[in-house]
Amino acid sequence: MKISVKINSPIQKKGYPPARQYAASDLSNLVKIGASLYGEKTYLRFKRNRQDTQVSYKVFDQMVDCVGSAFAELGVGESPIAVIGESSPEWVITYLAAANGGGMIVPLDRELAEEQIANFIRRAHVRYIVHSASFTEMFHRLADELPDVVGFAEISKEYFPYPDQTGSSQPITERFVPFEALVRRGTGLLNTGYHIYTSHKIDLDKPAVLLYTSGTTGTSKGVLLSQRNVTTAINTSYSMIDVYKEDTLLSVLPIHHTYEMTCGYLTPMLVGATVCINENLKTVVRNLQEYKPTFMILVPLFITTFHKKIMESVRKKGLEKKIKLAMAASNMARHVGVDMRETLFKEIHETFGGRLDRIVCGGAPMNPDMGKFFDAIGFKLTQGYGITECAPLISVSPFHCIKAASVGLPVPGLEVRIGGEDGTLLENPPAGTIGEIVVRGDNVMLGYQDDPEATAAVLDEEGWFRTGDIGYMDREGYIYITGRAKNVIVLHNGKNVFPEEIEEYIEKIDLVSECAVIGRTAMDGETVNVTAVIYPDFTRAEELGLDGIDAISDELRKRINKINISLPMFKQIRGVEVRKTPFVKTTSKKIIRYRIDEE
Repeated sequence: MKISVKINSPIQKKGYPPARQYAASDLSNLVKIGASLYGEKTYLRFKRNRQDTQVSYKVFDQMVDCVGSAFAELGVGESPIAVIGESSPEWVITYLAAANGGGMIVPLDRELAEEQIANFIRRAHVRYIVHSASFTEMFHRLADELPDVVGFAEISKEYFPYPDQTGSSQPITERFVPFEALVRRGTGLLNTGYHIYTSHKIDLDKPAVLLYTSGTTGTSKGVLLSQRNVTTAINTSYSMIDVYKEDTLLSVLPIHHTYEMTCGYLTPMLVGATVCINENLKTVVRNLQEYKPTFMILVPLFITTFHKKIMESVRKKGLEKKIKLAMAASNMARHVGVDMRETLFKEIHETFGGRLDRIVCGGAPMNPDMGKFFDAIGFKLTQGYGITECAPLISVSPFHCIKAASVGLPVPGLEVRIGGEDGTLLENPPAGTIGEIVVRGDNVMLGYQDDPEATAAVLDEEGWFRTGDIGYMDREGYIYITGRAKNVIVLHNGKNVFPEEIEEYIEKIDLVSECAVIGRTAMDGETVNVTAVIYPDFTRAEELGLDGIDAISDELRKRINKINISLPMFKQIRGVEVRKTPFVKTTSKKIIRYRIDEE
């Protein structure tokens, strides 16, 4: 089972990361590695009926085999199986049991509308559905409209169905059953020598995961990933980031996203870390206190929210000047090898449980100032970059060599090139050349479900995938994202403005909670103005004595006029619009741009 990981990356020259002894050959092997190496150690920790509950690596492995065997007997083992609901061990078990049985797992976003859920189930030709209790009523209502679905298994919110010794001797015949029924029947099958699932040979290049993209621009494609794609992403993630057996992770992001699943749940299996599952967004602070994580995987919205909360607390206590002086003193002391951050900022660290020291941020652009701020108070904050079509990892900055504005170095084995405006790849462009980021490697998707035209538009015959992200690479190979091709604002003079670049400036304003920069057509029908749509921080507005939207708008315009002074003329913000409600966002907290005008 010992497999050496070959690291082919610029970081190898810097003697990092530490030697890794294991790599997964496929997702089934991944589960077996976890059970073999870490056995009784806790893999997943979570709340069930308000009680602290834990699942060891060994028990997790047993349950995957049990559920996979039950699927095989039901005749759905080689079919698409959907899973939907809140993050839970049963969710992860279903993911692996389905993917390793020769079928395909279809993770669904639990915040989708009922009609969308039904549509995706039909599009994916789903044969079985595992769901949390919150979806039971809906699926009873939809059952007749989904005749191809032979069964529904409900994840209990009251108890966790640990496997017993004997299991059930009776086949599952009901269409609606508790998840426990799959575990008990699978146990019974394995006890009688039923090995159809456990002896199944993995086809690394067969579709194993079907993910529907969030569709921030109004479309949603079905991304087909193979086991080779996902295991490649797991192994490269493992080789780039220093996570260890002693680490505790707190999972707060939506589990149906490949970013959270690959990096937050599957990669820790190679390491032997413990993953704690956050109950919901309202309990993040409480769960930080209880689980005391050492490591977290987040998106920028969490980072900016944490920053705002810290600064809000500092302002209320009248400690703004003191905290700035402490940060400056700490930074100077570190230059001579003295690190006082844990002592100087102890109260802040205690808010995060007292042990958190590493955070990987991805999923959207992050303001580089955030990295500097969190580093100054004692947290290592690095960026990663990925896309669902790459399972998802493309690059990450190792903690020992972070560049604040960069999304990091390409992961081992992945080729990264810069594309020209005509879609061709540029041959050895000078460092800093801006263009579309194009990648090739074993983590790149098989294609889009039933959509060869869309696939051909982004994936060529040589395996190069066009990410749709615009950026450049520096002399050391670090990647920088400047914007998203689909979001670019084309002005009447032909110049291009990337909203993300302007949004970085606006997000620094303490009066701003959320913002999106768009192009608005002027009254003449031709001129396009760069416009900032802002959802203000009403708590901060109250602290500043701003009463009402008009007062807030006036103050924002004053602040933005100061920003304009530092911007080229064509990038300057000409319009400011203030919203009364937050933007409509995906579950990964990205603003849905085609719904920006919805209040």
